[in-house]
Amino acid sequence: MNLAIRLILLPLVFVMTACASTQIEEAWTLPGYTPPPKEQQKILVVALAARETVRKAFEDAFVAELEAKGMLAVPSNRWISDGTTVTRDVLRPIVVQNGITTVLIGSLRGIEKSETYQPPQQVGPGDNLYRNFDTYMVYSSSGQHVPGEYVELTEYLLETNLFNVKNEKLSWSVKTRTTKQPSLEDGIKSIVAAVIKQGTKDGVF
Repeated sequence: MNLAIRLILLPLVFVMTACASTQIEEAWTLPGYTPPPKEQQKILVVALAARETVRKAFEDAFVAELEAKGMLAVPSNRWISDGTTVTRDVLRPIVVQNGITTVLIGSLRGIEKSETYQPPQQVGPGDNLYRNFDTYMVYSSSGQHVPGEYVELTEYLLETNLFNVKNEKLSWSVKTRTTKQPSLEDGIKSIVAAVIKQGTKDGVF
């Protein structure tokens, strides 16, 4: 591929990559916490969301990832019908009757909007070596009088908590920041992947 074309595409690739990532804001593990052996663990996945489609998509995505790691996990939407407000009293009988050992709860904590500056694209010389001052000035000056633009950035702040059913204590918590995605599926994949990766790193999955 021509270098000039690569330089044009590079900012686009960077933006797409950046948008596809979820950042870990904070992670905490209860000192001394050791998860039950996988063969003894049954995780109930709960997503607190205003829209049922979002709730189900999150829960099903988490379940799929946990099962891929050899863990037994079930979504709360198996037992909790649409429109039900999820509370402790709603979850308790489900936990008791189905042998749940751990509850994973995800919830939206906030939405932040900001503006970020996007500079105009610039293309360097074919050999990208700036062999002389004139060549350097020509390409370095290109676009300096062409204004960039400010684009609105929407970020979603989520918190995912892991509770031990036996003592009802918070065992692990992670906060994430995710840039708005092209689709709901993309956003959920990004968040779930980041949370599972952090949980694996912290030794809770």
